[in-house]
Amino acid sequence: MVTYKLDDEKLICTFAGQLNTDMCLKIVGDISAKVTEAKKLVVFDLQGVDYIASAFLRICARISKEVGAGKFSIIHVSPNVKKIFKLAGLDKFIKIE
Repeated sequence: MVTYKLDDEKLICTFAGQLNTDMCLKIVGDISAKVTEAKKLVVFDLQGVDYIASAFLRICARISKEVGAGKFSIIHVSPNVKKIFKLAGLDKFIKIE
């Protein structure tokens, strides 16, 4: 599940639960549309997430490329999830906190 909050500076996408492949396939179109529509900084908040599939890594890479360098970040990442981003090498070009 994902909820969106748009303010003057950024679009915050807040995720909850497990981001398995099926869930990612359901939300990718909506996320992409919201990001394109917002034309602002994008923040993914993973506070309620304890599992991500490789499909979510692809979403993150796609959004990072779409919005450009320095305009995408991921916050409230659990240590286990952060490890997955590091193994995939995404921590080198996406700000992950």
